[in-house]
Amino acid sequence: MATNYHTHCYFCDGQQEPEAFIQAALAKGFQALGFSSHAPVPFDCDWTMPADRAQRYYTTINALKIKYQNQIEVYQGLEIDYFSNNTHNLFAQYQWDYCIGSIHFIADFERQQYLSIDGSKADFEQTLDYFQGEIQEFVTEYYRLVREMVTEVQPTIIGHFDIIKKNNQNEQFFSEREKWYQRIVLETLKVIADSGSILEVNTGGILRGYLSEPYPSPWILRECSKLKIPIVLNSDAHSPEMIDGWFDEAKALLREVGYQEQQVLLNSKWTTVSLETGKVGR
Repeated sequence: MATNYHTHCYFCDGQQEPEAFIQAALAKGFQALGFSSHAPVPFDCDWTMPADRAQRYYTTINALKIKYQNQIEVYQGLEIDYFSNNTHNLFAQYQWDYCIGSIHFIADFERQQYLSIDGSKADFEQTLDYFQGEIQEFVTEYYRLVREMVTEVQPTIIGHFDIIKKNNQNEQFFSEREKWYQRIVLETLKVIADSGSILEVNTGGILRGYLSEPYPSPWILRECSKLKIPIVLNSDAHSPEMIDGWFDEAKALLREVGYQEQQVLLNSKWTTVSLETGKVGR
């Protein structure tokens, strides 16, 4: 069962046109492919989709859905940034098949600042400076926003849950073994477990050379399994060849931490399938 629902084409910061991703998916025997361009944000940003392109994105993917309907299931989604008390109405706009809710920025509306979480190391350090160098306060605010997003808008999929670790190579800023960090993560997972949202296992950090393990970390995935949080395997592909990157290794990891199944969008319905066989479970 080959699927991927986290895909970025040239409508935002991805490479190549969406049809190139579909052709790659057909060559790899995919059953379904979903597009999830970065939704517009209320400030200048060079990797999100401009607002005036959103309608064309919608119509383009819809046309490809019809064109390839006898070969592969194509879905149109959005990866939408959540800002506290400000979601630009995109979580309810258009007839998207699904949305991925993500936190890439921390917003200071009073000062009109949008502080990066998922940028370069220099960007990360600048955001840390905003918190007077207190990494625990920075991390606490990030996970608070995740909980608020899940509670307030309940996105279909929760994107790269622990992206806060992207610039934490060699535990430069914090250790995931610290009790305060694990407490915040577990508190957030409990909210997700009650939400109905699907948590993605995202291999994109590995494919782009930032990390050696997926989002979320293996220890977090083990806790997710205990809480029976539904998961979906995505690659966060920004080029066609990445649509199934590190999937075999991720499936092995998921089985190791206790997962036997994942969620896939087929026939316009989220369905449980076996990680081992790819067959529909229930």
